[in-house]
Amino acid sequence: MWDKKVDVLVIGYGGAGAVAAITSHDEGADVLIVEKMGVGGGNTNVSLGGFLCLTDLKEGRKYLEGVISCVYDTVDQDVIDTFAKECCYNRQWVEELGGKTHSYGGAAYGDIPGASVVEKRLITGENTKKTNSFWAFLKDLVEKRRIDTWFNVQTESLVINKQKEVIGAEVTSEGKKVRIKAEKGIILACGGFEYNENMKKNYLKGYPYYSLGSPGNTGDGVGLAISAGADLWHMSSVSTPLGFKASEHDAAFFIRPSAYSYIYVDQTGKRFASEFTDIHAYNNIVDFFDVGGLVFPRIPCFMIFDEKTKSKGPLAISALGYNRDLYQWSKDNSMELEKGWIVSDDTIAGLAKKLDLKSDVLQETVKKYNTACGLGNDIEHARPSDKLVSLENGPYYAMKLSPTLLNTQGGPKRDSFSRVIRPDGSYIKGLYSIGELGSVFGLLYQGGGNLGECMAFGRIAGKHAALEKYITDQADL
Repeated sequence: MWDKKVDVLVIGYGGAGAVAAITSHDEGADVLIVEKMGVGGGNTNVSLGGFLCLTDLKEGRKYLEGVISCVYDTVDQDVIDTFAKECCYNRQWVEELGGKTHSYGGAAYGDIPGASVVEKRLITGENTKKTNSFWAFLKDLVEKRRIDTWFNVQTESLVINKQKEVIGAEVTSEGKKVRIKAEKGIILACGGFEYNENMKKNYLKGYPYYSLGSPGNTGDGVGLAISAGADLWHMSSVSTPLGFKASEHDAAFFIRPSAYSYIYVDQTGKRFASEFTDIHAYNNIVDFFDVGGLVFPRIPCFMIFDEKTKSKGPLAISALGYNRDLYQWSKDNSMELEKGWIVSDDTIAGLAKKLDLKSDVLQETVKKYNTACGLGNDIEHARPSDKLVSLENGPYYAMKLSPTLLNTQGGPKRDSFSRVIRPDGSYIKGLYSIGELGSVFGLLYQGGGNLGECMAFGRIAGKHAALEKYITDQADL
């Protein structure tokens, strides 16, 4: 017995879910979106809002293959090809639907072939503390189509028939169980597992990892996909800057100083890497395990800085993250110093004592770094010479930093139609996965890539579910 019947059920109302719902609707399908939170947007709305585009298919395919297949060579060529074709279409799709866009960056890894055709684009429009321009654009498209959307709905389970096809879902809405029949397909667009402590402990190397994004990302889609027999991939893959976690906030703050007179040190007081690694890849430098000491000496680590950096501007990037409209970081960081989030002392030795670091080690680290600044050459860690700025006389400051997730990439394996794949390589009829839930990205992540995926595979899943067929035809772009 079914309480409601629709053609396509979309679970999760962020960027991926919105694009899928819009596409299915425009193909004539009756669509229902269910969202566990009280509002839509998810990680999409608290991100910067940038999405990946390619200006040439052949070269763009080379770049995506280089990024996606680096070490974790698990993604079939036809999936990469499809992603590349759709990324060539991302800008056009937005502009055909009335949006304006502008470029704000390019490839994260310039040495990979094809990097020159990579664009990161933003939708031109107003960004507020509540809504970025990308989410405002998608939300408006959904609302104009009057697509049925239910909020505060928890998806409890998928309904699977004797042929092992996904035919519906059971949800809880307003305290009542509701059985929803999906005549053509269910699209999982419910994000990653940034707020699921057990999954983070099980799948990620190192602990703790905090999150910058939506508390709604608790790994629901992973569990639903497993229950249907899905294979998983990229479970250890993440996009991870360094950030600060305050006990009074659920989400962390993304820390990126405006000035350059700062360094990162581990729990012994030693500097361990260039401070200018790509912001999405800090997990790759902090998840080092010391088999002698049996600890992760870089989780947490410490940012050491001077008055120039402290006074230059807010240490936290306020343009993204779940805390964006919940807390206003002070311009000179004085409020955070008063709160105890930042530690200060007149000397490096005194600062080390307050941080429980070895004073002689930290003093030597700062001395070596300042020498490198004087020479204009960071021999140890190859920090760019134009960003080598010495730490001057005290007072000195420190902040405890940890890996903070923009998103996780792991989830159900998908094919080029966004269908969820079983371990034997067959697909689960009626079940699709899009967005960061089962992302194609592995060890390396390209900025704007997840929203690029939300658009690319959102369109693919939305159209395939509505028509039960969809092969991209953007090869001429």
